[in-house]
Amino acid sequence: MPEPVDKKTRRGSSNDKVENGITTYDDLYLPKYSLPKHENELINAVKISKDKTKLATCSSKGYLRIYDFNDGSLIATLKGHAKGVSDIAFLPINSDIIASGSDDLTIRLWSISQRKCIRILKKHTYHITTVTFNSKGSMLISGAADETIVLWDLTTGNSLKTLAAHSDPVSSVCLTPDDTVIVSASYDGLMRLFDTETGQCLKTLIYNSTSHGTATASTSDVVNFPISKVTISPNGKFILSSSLDGKIRLWDYMSNTVVKTYLGLEGTAPINNKYNSGSAFILKVAKPIVASGSDSSGTLFWDLQSKAIVFQLQPGTTILDVAAIEDGAFLATCGLSGEVDVFALNEKHIHEVNERSNGALKDLIMAICWRETVRLQTVNSSRQLIPLRRSQMKFQRMHRLERLLN
Repeated sequence: MPEPVDKKTRRGSSNDKVENGITTYDDLYLPKYSLPKHENELINAVKISKDKTKLATCSSKGYLRIYDFNDGSLIATLKGHAKGVSDIAFLPINSDIIASGSDDLTIRLWSISQRKCIRILKKHTYHITTVTFNSKGSMLISGAADETIVLWDLTTGNSLKTLAAHSDPVSSVCLTPDDTVIVSASYDGLMRLFDTETGQCLKTLIYNSTSHGTATASTSDVVNFPISKVTISPNGKFILSSSLDGKIRLWDYMSNTVVKTYLGLEGTAPINNKYNSGSAFILKVAKPIVASGSDSSGTLFWDLQSKAIVFQLQPGTTILDVAAIEDGAFLATCGLSGEVDVFALNEKHIHEVNERSNGALKDLIMAICWRETVRLQTVNSSRQLIPLRRSQMKFQRMHRLERLLN
């Protein structure tokens, strides 16, 4: 049965404080329940269904476990993969269907109610690292250590396109809210944007830590830290990336700038430099917050604008994944020790987005006015760095990307 979560989840004071206009919270999230651990089994990912009825985990032993989201009771254990499972995703339009990507080179689609695999997808030649559905539930997108991204037709089970996406394993993929653009990340240190319909690469983004606002012409000047996770903002205009230099960055991908950089505790401790941890936008609060798991500091929460750490859950632990739904009303985390914890946003801090005229999204847009001037660059087919100007974007379907930003 689910266990209560330790209520001593945050470092610091016993009351919320406001200093220089920044609120630091003592009880931003309250424990809902904690799932029992499974011995000698690493939990790689945790997901919550869109309809808030189910929670799922996947493990290094190849198991998927499905729980009732309300009370944490076990619904089903799904077995079939020959090796560990790295990622899972609920079908947005039907929470009875879940996809899993495994080291056994297969993606499986499962019916939870039938407790069986209903389809196996095979195309990748090395272990699968990430899976996600489009919002209509008609397509699945997968990334793998074979450096490719595959787009799958869920009606037929056939692969629609295979994208030669990166020069190192693909670590993460996500979609813009209207499903027109795929954002991918890789251990090669690049993020790429692909047109979902054509498969064409619209942009390649690389962070230059040495140029200080000036584009360089040689890759020798650039440190390509592996990028472990990417998350698209709810308004589709910003990308949140976690990289193994221990920092999280908010990118405005149309203007080729990093608008915010988030640091670990005391501004020195790395957030992640060993593990791939999930991240999320928390918008159901007075001021937008960015959340992420970390290697040794539990789950950290930053004020989106000021970049100050305003809350901390599970201090001293390693968090491998963070899943949020309903703009952060609920949060689930999984840790290196096998723990899975579920939290609810404290009601006293809830501010409905629609009651604030989408204020949270406006704050995201306002981040442009607060940006740190760090230029991004694109990489051409010869791996040469070139500055990217809007006038040079002669992509056949660039208007699809432009439409997201106008």
